[in-house]
Amino acid sequence: MTTPTLTLSATGVPAFPAAEVKHRLGIELQKIADDVAALRPPWEPLLDSQRVVGTVLAIEDLFPSFRIPPDKVVRKGGYTNVDEARDDISGRIERLWTKHNQVQVRK
Repeated sequence: MTTPTLTLSATGVPAFPAAEVKHRLGIELQKIADDVAALRPPWEPLLDSQRVVGTVLAIEDLFPSFRIPPDKVVRKGGYTNVDEARDDISGRIERLWTKHNQVQVRK
């Protein structure tokens, strides 16, 4: 598997690889959903937060200079489906990535 190279934005900051993040998260989340679908009681979320935390490992290599804090990107309580989890987690990671790469303005 090849790792996509990050493209630089006009500010010199690598662009957030949204498509690759969503793709990788989708694969990992679907594996979890397939494993637990038959075992979980109907009142529990399909993807509980404890299992979902491990999906962050599938994308860490995309961000060599940025550590993704799983407790900040995975919603407590879990998710009802794969799409909801993928979109929420990738959005949270992108917000953290953007904050991490903001240009510091001196006053």
